[in-house]
Amino acid sequence: MNKTEMKEQEELEQLKKFIATKPGEKWFKELGIIDYQKSESPDFIIKAPNNEIIALEITKFIAKNKNLKFSQALTTIGNKICREAEKEYNLRINILIDKYDKRKFSIYWKDHLDLAYNPGFSDLPNTKLFKQKIQNILKNNIEKLKNGLLVQEYIQVENDYFQISMASIVCPWTGKYDCHVNNAGLISINPINELQNCINKKNKKIKAYNKKCSKCYLLIIVPDSYNGNYCSFDNKLIEHKFNSEFEKIFLYCASSNTSYVLK
Repeated sequence: MNKTEMKEQEELEQLKKFIATKPGEKWFKELGIIDYQKSESPDFIIKAPNNEIIALEITKFIAKNKNLKFSQALTTIGNKICREAEKEYNLRINILIDKYDKRKFSIYWKDHLDLAYNPGFSDLPNTKLFKQKIQNILKNNIEKLKNGLLVQEYIQVENDYFQISMASIVCPWTGKYDCHVNNAGLISINPINELQNCINKKNKKIKAYNKKCSKCYLLIIVPDSYNGNYCSFDNKLIEHKFNSEFEKIFLYCASSNTSYVLK
């Protein structure tokens, strides 16, 4: 699949997960939804009784953290390798990337304090060299992977060390053949302003959507820490009144598989 097809498949999966929650099920029944179709802008066109056409826009919210670029860049490289394996070798694999953290084994207390208050990694390695070394692991272990064996090797990229794990099974966390980067980050509690900025970007599209549909809804997907998203919400999220041009805003949290209606 190309990037567009992968994005569409992901959005469809996200919508189905939201509909399976109580707020999603209630919304679906209240509107009397007959059918929904994938679209480009908005993301979904929903058909309700009396030929009413409704727009649903989906967006991701990932709280800002300094380690996000590291996780996303290495995940992108790993996913490309997964697609190469399927295309060139007819082999579907998942990849797990771990970076060696010397602070864990340091004899100095300051390193352990730094690990506690500054977890994870943010400095990118040489991505070209990093990709080449993972490709070499794949090429050198095709037969092992085809025979269902787990492949684990260490690579050195400049002064950094990584453990690369490959297996011809689906990723146990996602149920897909993809890549995961083990990283960490400090949790941001109630990043309300960041969430409002996310909504503001979508508010700008309302006028265009209103030309096509009678009502517009927004579904915000909050990925879990697996995707490098380190944030948490409490009752302040429900109590806060957001500035929105949408009929309603829904927020789906992947970590808890729950959704909320935002004010």
